[in-house]
Amino acid sequence: MPRTRGAPSIYSDNTNKKKDEAMRKFWHVGINVTDMDKSIDFYRRIGFEVVQDREVDDSNLARAFMVEGASKLRFAHLRLNDSPDEAMLDLIEWRDARSEGRAQSDLVHPGLCRFSILTDDIDAEYARLADDDVEFLHSPQTIMGPDGVKGWRLLFARDPDGTLFHFAELVGQAATVS
Repeated sequence: MPRTRGAPSIYSDNTNKKKDEAMRKFWHVGINVTDMDKSIDFYRRIGFEVVQDREVDDSNLARAFMVEGASKLRFAHLRLNDSPDEAMLDLIEWRDARSEGRAQSDLVHPGLCRFSILTDDIDAEYARLADDDVEFLHSPQTIMGPDGVKGWRLLFARDPDGTLFHFAELVGQAATVS
């Protein structure tokens, strides 16, 4: 049985947050893409909106991002709603240090393995996107917590470059917690 006692809750009200913390929030996750236009179109169909989409030509990119020979890229920040408090996807298409192949997302290897999108109706999302070029890895699955009352419904998918993500819906008593 998984250990849950003392584990931080994703449903907490942040009452333990320090007022003087230098770290303010989780800002974004960077995802390398091979075709920015195709990726933006895909994530828009999922429900994301483009916050900004820019070209960068700066010789400091190679040093800042530790990518040898890089001085040009295109990036787009996307988020699920217009709240500046929401974390974003940072899609990156390298112009002179091209990304090739597919993402090596794997749920059991160290490092970033996926990101998650919370939804209120996973079945509706599955039906809406099933015929829209979304590569689902299975149909919605229900996973219950150790109490047998609270749990999640999960639906895994891949983006056009193979980056793994999943939709999640809270079920049972967990669904009533904001």
